[in-house]
Order: sequence, then structure tokens, then C-alpha cells
Amino acid sequence: MDDTAGWWGIDARIWQAVLAGLFVAAGWLVNGWQNRREEAARRAERLRDTHRALYAEIGAYLGNLGSLEALEAARAAMVARMRAEPDFVPFLAREEHGHLYRAIVADIAVLPRSSIDTVVAFYTQLGVIAALVEDMRGPGYAALSTERRIAIYEDLARSKMAAWLYGREALDLIDIYARHGAQAARDRQDALRAARVNSPEDAAPDGPSRGGGSA
Repeated sequence: MDDTAGWWGIDARIWQAVLAGLFVAAGWLVNGWQNRREEAARRAERLRDTHRALYAEIGAYLGNLGSLEALEAARAAMVARMRAEPDFVPFLAREEHGHLYRAIVADIAVLPRSSIDTVVAFYTQLGVIAALVEDMRGPGYAALSTERRIAIYEDLARSKMAAWLYGREALDLIDIYARHGAQAARDRQDALRAARVNSPEDAAPDGPSRGGGSA
């Protein structure tokens, strides 16, 4: 009898090759699982770091704005002064914000669906504000009529209120994600969207609507 015959009459060398192949395949599966787990851990860490950094930057900006009530009070006071002093032109400092966002925007896909839309909306609003402020710092704005200057200033005030609302929503969603997980954050986002549909007057206002381009 051939001493190389194995189980069921199959050559032992074939069995050895089969077993070796199974071990190799098992190794691939284990390595693949470990690699996926490590990649998931790295992605989760990047997300946590990005969320923390965005939370700090957005929070700092909102801290400078104060509250919606403070923004409205500042708007009303400035408009009253502009009406009382027709030649008065408010001085506006340049808006320099969003340094962190610009640094990570190429990797923005790391953010979850629950926060990415609101974060992008917030920083887009900052861009609107910066562009409007730059226009208002130019000589064209000062040359406009008083009512036209007031209308554009009120556009700026509304844009800052919109940024405040988007920022508060972004902080809320980031905090919920960190504390309660992705599903809770998605549920909160869905609730906020439903609230906008049902109460559009409470939604974050859009950017300038009456400015009509560069001053």
C-alpha cells in the first residue's frame, strides 16, 4: 500500500497543501479583521480630535458674539445711532475666523452625517460675514445713502444671528455625539430639521437679503 495515501485515499501531500492553504487564509482573515479594527479606531480618534477642536473654535466665536439678545440689542443701538447721525459710518474690524476649519476642510469627510451639514453651514456663514464686512469697510459703503447703509448693516446683523444659531446647533450635535453616540446625534438632527419645517420663523436666517452685492 502506498504510504503517502492519507484520509479517504487522498495523497498526504495534498492534505498538507490544503491545510497550509487554510492556515494562510485564516491568517489573511485575522489580519484583515485586525487592520479594519485598527483603522476604525484611528478614524474614531481623528473624529474625536476634530470634534473637540471644532467645538473649541465654534464656542470661542459664539462667546465673542454673546447671545441673540445681545446681538439684537447691538443692532438696534447701532441703527438708532445711524438714523440720529446720518453721516455716521460704523467702523468694522476685519473678520478673521475659521482657521482650524480651513486646516481640516480637506479631511472634512471624517465628520459624521449628524454634524457635517451644520458645521459646514456655520463656516459658510462666517464666509458671508467676512465678505460683507470687507465690502462695508470700503469707500463705496460710506458713499451710500443713510437708509442704504442701515439696510446693509442690518443684513450683517442678521448674518451674525444666523451664525450664532448654526454654531449653537453644531455645538449641541457635537456634544450629543460625544455623550450619547451617533444615533442620538442623528435623532437630534432630525428633530431640529423637523422643527425648521414646522416653525420656519425659528429657523436660522439666511445671509444678506437686502444688501444686494458689494457696497
